[in-house]
Amino acid sequence: MSGSDPRRDCAPPPAWTAYRVTYTVAGRAGVRRADVTLVPGYSQESDIPRILAARLTGRPADGRRIVLLDVRAL
Repeated sequence: MSGSDPRRDCAPPPAWTAYRVTYTVAGRAGVRRADVTLVPGYSQESDIPRILAARLTGRPADGRRIVLLDVRAL
């Protein structure tokens, strides 16, 4: 077998990625901040509004009311 397996040269994905999120809730005054941890294979950045909504209301479907202002990896 010639050459090396390119998968061996790549670092494995992180076990998790943490983000500091600044957001507001549509129809409510004020800006909020939260830390959100995403686990590859289970969640991705586009899930952040649903995760925040689930924390606030218990209903991930309310994610459409979450307006992300800033997302930074920690």
